[in-house]
Amino acid sequence: MLKLVTAPNPILNTQAEPWVFKTEQDFELARQTEIDMVQLMVESKGIGLAAQQAGLTKRVFAIHLKDQIPFCMFNPSILWGDDKMIEGEEGCLSFPELFLKVSRHNNITVRYVDRQSKECIIELSGIDSRCFQHELDHLDGVCFTSYISPLKLALAKKKLLKKRKRNG
Repeated sequence: MLKLVTAPNPILNTQAEPWVFKTEQDFELARQTEIDMVQLMVESKGIGLAAQQAGLTKRVFAIHLKDQIPFCMFNPSILWGDDKMIEGEEGCLSFPELFLKVSRHNNITVRYVDRQSKECIIELSGIDSRCFQHELDHLDGVCFTSYISPLKLALAKKKLLKKRKRNG
């Protein structure tokens, strides 16, 4: 059973290795990984969960796109991103209750393979685009906290500590 990894665990800053589909065991592992990662994401009340957040170091993340059932994207990449960057508030399961404003492409075209190694190319926008980019960053060992200045991060963490003290 997979468990949620939270900061400051160093695995969150580890770059993931490509997922290889060669043997029947690779396909079975992909199927089981998808089941386990989606379950952990849903139980944690998230819309995305990267491998590192589940203690793994492979290029895979679970995602819950609008109007779809949650699934995993293996070896994902961005093929195109529009020039329109939108600043929006993001949270992260590995940084409980911390919310930061991050700029992301509003529209992207992405490539990934599903658990059967079938290549898929889709267009994403809005929250789906933001979630994909956030999870892809995790696979590259980049957390959303790196997008803001150390001062803004310190202030956000201080605000969170005050909130936690107020709520007991």
